[in-house]
Amino acid sequence: MSSSPKPERHAVEALAEATTDANGLDEPMKREVARIVIELHGNPHYGELMGDKPPRVLEGCRKVRFDEPTWKGKPRYRLVYRNEPSDGAPAKSVIIAIGRRDRMIAYAKAARRVKEQAALEGQSQR
Repeated sequence: MSSSPKPERHAVEALAEATTDANGLDEPMKREVARIVIELHGNPHYGELMGDKPPRVLEGCRKVRFDEPTWKGKPRYRLVYRNEPSDGAPAKSVIIAIGRRDRMIAYAKAARRVKEQAALEGQSQR
């Protein structure tokens, strides 16, 4: 009798800065981030696809709205990630930023980090 192999779980990684973002949250919010990471392991397309709205550098990234389970209003926090590669079946999801939605904090952090990553990749290809 042979057991069928378990399907591989999708890889989820985080930029060091995103880990710092998560570590700065209070415990209920950290639990929500952990819940989202578990979702991403099973479904890399869990988050909402970001379009061509500013900041445009985030086009193709995905966002997940979240908040404390007891919060009654619109979710105040965002987790921004991208799938790599972005087409076909992604090998991994990379968490770029986690932060508040007000004043576009999470999106500004994510845009800056995407630009920094692109600049580093451009330098390494020389």
